[in-house]
Amino acid sequence: MEKILQLIVLGLFLFSSMSYAQDQTNTVTPVKKKPTFWFGPKVGMDLLTPTLDKTAITDQVKSNYQAGIFLQFGRKFYIQPEFYYATQIQNSSVTSNEETINTLKVPLMFGMRLINLKVISAHVMGGPSLSYLLNESVPDPNRKKSSFALQAGGGVDVLGFITLDVRYSVDLNNSTNAQVKQLGWDSGVNVTLGIKLR
Repeated sequence: MEKILQLIVLGLFLFSSMSYAQDQTNTVTPVKKKPTFWFGPKVGMDLLTPTLDKTAITDQVKSNYQAGIFLQFGRKFYIQPEFYYATQIQNSSVTSNEETINTLKVPLMFGMRLINLKVISAHVMGGPSLSYLLNESVPDPNRKKSSFALQAGGGVDVLGFITLDVRYSVDLNNSTNAQVKQLGWDSGVNVTLGIKLR
């Protein structure tokens, strides 16, 4: 029993000595680890009609917006899951009135940083996106409860914490090939602006 206690005390002493030595080494030559994880809030919209008219853009923002959070893992190559609560106001196909549709959007982006100039950096990304119907003000039996899309695009990070992404979205349905060939706006262009925290 005494030998076991002696071994335990000896082990604790050696562990304490090693920890102290490591702390002293880190104090003399501190190593600054580069962050590999970010998170933060994000807001955005789907531009269904390309335009530079301020009134048209304002109308689209009022009728089509989303807000949520994102997580980013990695530096040169990264994985970025996102979660958005999206609202879309449009003319109903069932009645003549407007309807409000709320969905949960979950994109999963795989990205790569191309240029990093400290003040500004550029990246490209792509991946699948799931949309799940949460609520509809006018029930429509023909409306899908969920849908999948592929998104691809790029963006910039400014001052290390402001991130702007622009992505082209293609719905995975029977007209996918036609959308890709024509590069139409049928599925819209997604624009998001976020704040990177760590």
